[in-house]
Amino acid sequence: MRKRIITILGALTLSIMAFLWFGDENSIEPLDGCKDNEELKVYCNFMNPEDLALTPDGNFLIVAEFGGMAPLVEMTSGKLSFFNIKDKTRSQAKITFGENEWGYGDCSRDPSIPFGPHGIDLVQREDGKQQLAVVSHHPNESIEMFELLEKDGWVLEWRGCVDVDGKYYFNDVSLDRSGNFYATHMFESDFSMIRALWNVFAKSDTGMVIRWTQDNKFEELNYTAGSFPNGIALDQKNNNLIVNYNLGDKSVLFDLNSKQSLGTYEHNSPDNVVIKDGFAWVTNHDHSVTESLGCAEIVNCTLPFSVNKLSVSDLSLVESYKFESKNMGVGTVGLPHDGSLWIGSYHSDRLAEGSLSFSE
Repeated sequence: MRKRIITILGALTLSIMAFLWFGDENSIEPLDGCKDNEELKVYCNFMNPEDLALTPDGNFLIVAEFGGMAPLVEMTSGKLSFFNIKDKTRSQAKITFGENEWGYGDCSRDPSIPFGPHGIDLVQREDGKQQLAVVSHHPNESIEMFELLEKDGWVLEWRGCVDVDGKYYFNDVSLDRSGNFYATHMFESDFSMIRALWNVFAKSDTGMVIRWTQDNKFEELNYTAGSFPNGIALDQKNNNLIVNYNLGDKSVLFDLNSKQSLGTYEHNSPDNVVIKDGFAWVTNHDHSVTESLGCAEIVNCTLPFSVNKLSVSDLSLVESYKFESKNMGVGTVGLPHDGSLWIGSYHSDRLAEGSLSFSE
C-alpha cells in the first residue's frame, strides 16, 4: 500500500512538473484593448479588483484591488477604490486615520505604508455606523477596520486593526453588527505551491474559520475545517455561516448554534460569496487549477467562471449565470444590483457588468 501511495505521488509530481515546464505552450493570449462583448461590459484601469461591496446609497462599489498572496502569486501591496456605478468611473479611496476603536489596542498602522487588500465586508453596526473590514496581506497579516463616511463623497476613516501576523493567513472576512468577525484561515503562511497543487487532488483540510471578538479572543471553529477555505458570509438574520472551500469544490452552510451543516452546494472551485436580495451568490471557477497556471505572465486570466444564485436556507441552486470570460479576467465575486451582476477578478485590470436577465 505504501509503495502504491509513493507511486501515485511520484506520478502527480511528474505531471505537475511537466505542466509547469510546458504550460506556456498553451498560454492564454493577452486581451487587445478594453472592449465590451455580448456577455460582459468591462471597465478598465483596475488592479485585480478581487472583492466588492456596495455603498448604502447603491451608487458606488467599494473595490479591493488585490496585490498578491504568497505562495500563489508574488506578495505586493494593493489599494482600495470606489467605482461610480452611474458615471462608470474609478477613483482611489480617500483614507484618513482616526483612533483604534474597532480593532485591538496593540495593533497600529503607519499611514505611509500601503494596504494589501483581499476580502472585504461592509455592515451597518448596531450604533448605525458603517463598518468596513478588510483582509490585508501587506506589510503584515491583519484585518483593517474603516468607517465609511459621506463627506462630499464617500471616504474611509481608519478605525483600527487586528494583528494576525504569524497566527493566521486570512482570505475573506464577514462582520457581525457588533464589530466581531468571522474569517477564513486558508492555510499556514509557509504553505508551498507544491502542497497547494497536491491538495487539488488530495482535498485534505488546510484551514478553518476563525471567530474574533473585540476582547481580542480568537476561536478556531474546528467543525468548519476544509480544503482552502475562501469566501465567507454571515447570514445574521438566521445566525448561519456560508463557507466556500476553494480546493474542496464545495460551499457549506453552517448553523452557528448547532454547529451542523444545513446544506452543501458542490461545484468546482468556489471563490467569494455575497448574501444579497435574500439569496447567496457564489462565484465558481469553471476551469482547473492547472489551467490557471497558464495565466501567470499575463494581466487578464480569461478563463470561464459562473455566478450561482443559491437558497440561503440549504444552498440549493436557484439560477446559474455562466460566463466564457473572453474579455475579462476570471471572476472571483458576483454582486447583484439593479438588474446587473457586478463581477470582480483576482487576475484582471477590469471590472465587468453582466445582466441578470441572462442565465443558464
